[in-house]
Amino acid sequence: MAQAQPAAPALTAAAPPPNWVASRHPLGWLIDRLLAVEPLRRLLFLQARQLIIRTAERRGIAWRARREELVRQAQPLLASSTAAATEAPPYYRARFHAYQEGNLCWQAAGEAEQATDAMALRVWTGETLEPQDAQRRLREAIFAAIEPSLTGPVRNALDIGCSVGVGTLALKDWLERREGTGVAVDGLDLSPQMLAVARVRDSGGRIRRWHHAAAEATGLPAASVDLITLQFVCHELPMEATRAVLREAARLLRPGGVVALVDQDPDSAVIRRLPAPIATLLKSTEPYLADYFSLDLPRALEQAGFREVRREACDPRHRVLVAMR
Repeated sequence: MAQAQPAAPALTAAAPPPNWVASRHPLGWLIDRLLAVEPLRRLLFLQARQLIIRTAERRGIAWRARREELVRQAQPLLASSTAAATEAPPYYRARFHAYQEGNLCWQAAGEAEQATDAMALRVWTGETLEPQDAQRRLREAIFAAIEPSLTGPVRNALDIGCSVGVGTLALKDWLERREGTGVAVDGLDLSPQMLAVARVRDSGGRIRRWHHAAAEATGLPAASVDLITLQFVCHELPMEATRAVLREAARLLRPGGVVALVDQDPDSAVIRRLPAPIATLLKSTEPYLADYFSLDLPRALEQAGFREVRREACDPRHRVLVAMR
């Protein structure tokens, strides 16, 4: 007889949004008023971008050279990475990450790998790491947090909001170490430019398929996946879109399947104590941060039909929420 699995520990109440996010707090209110002035918002947008690039290049990330290389190789793949029936919803056309066109442009796609490496370096402050080492350490911590919820083999996995495939390929590596060969991993994203770059980066064809589709309406078969990851996706979604994506994930997972959400940790002291200038720059490039920090994600998972929700801090800035279908 199979042993009963221990009950998931009770989750504490969701933390209130950080002061710099909350519009009802004086600091959050002031930042919102500043960002409502369009010329100032545009200036902050540009400053945020310049700061990101300068900081990354100082840490050994070849930001601009790598962008040119990836875009040159990916441009011929754009048509074959585009599903004509897929339309980006209005929320996805917002100005993300200091790009006026949001994620639907070559600049965003050509810089996503470098931005992800820069993010990994920021996690481990005070340590001297190479970008690839910081990235590896970040992903290993994420997958270690997911592992306890996996009660059986994983044969099919889907990385929703895969961008250019940094997390998708790391997921493939981890699952192959865990399961051996034969694990099918797919990536799914709304940006065909991102998917074209993902295909360039996946030069060995290790990912089964890169899907151009909306996360809340994937068009994939029901009950067909063992594991779904959303790596650094939810903070880029308005609240109702997040709820819709969770419902779609519940539809896609087999009974006993697992979903894992990796994102900023509302309980992180680093996040909650961001200096006001940095918080303002961040908020200028992330239009849905207030929605993200206001949504009780564990409760939203339960409402979408998930059970045994676990929360684990995977590093000083991020958490993993893991739940079972």
